[in-house]
Amino acid sequence: DEQTTVQPPLYEDRYLAVTRTALIIKRFYFPTLSARAIPWTAIEWVRLARDADVKWYELKMWGMGVGTIWWNCRARALTWDGGPKLHGMGEILATNVVVKVKGAWIRPGSFVEQPEAAMAAIGQLIYRSHAHSE
Repeated sequence: DEQTTVQPPLYEDRYLAVTRTALIIKRFYFPTLSARAIPWTAIEWVRLARDADVKWYELKMWGMGVGTIWWNCRARALTWDGGPKLHGMGEILATNVVVKVKGAWIRPGSFVEQPEAAMAAIGQLIYRSHAHSE
């Protein structure tokens, strides 16, 4: 039956999935690394960290630093890809997203492997879920 067929995500990497029903932040909860699914109707906005005015002191490898962002599990400043790689602030802010959930004080945050592709998919679904809400 075609109506029960599961739709593939519009975007997916090791840290984030953009589906038609929700934004899924992988490796989110401590200590289980389980995912958090946030329905599009609950999301006010999603922005790259640089566009959400994230400061250096708000960044953390996992959990909440000084600020209101709970990050999924991923080394942000130093990674290992065949050897140690140090990431600058501009690169970090361009490869992480922040989500504003309606009525919530804490904002979920996630690393994203392909920021442009992820934000294009997110933009389509945010627009669709908010187009008739006003």
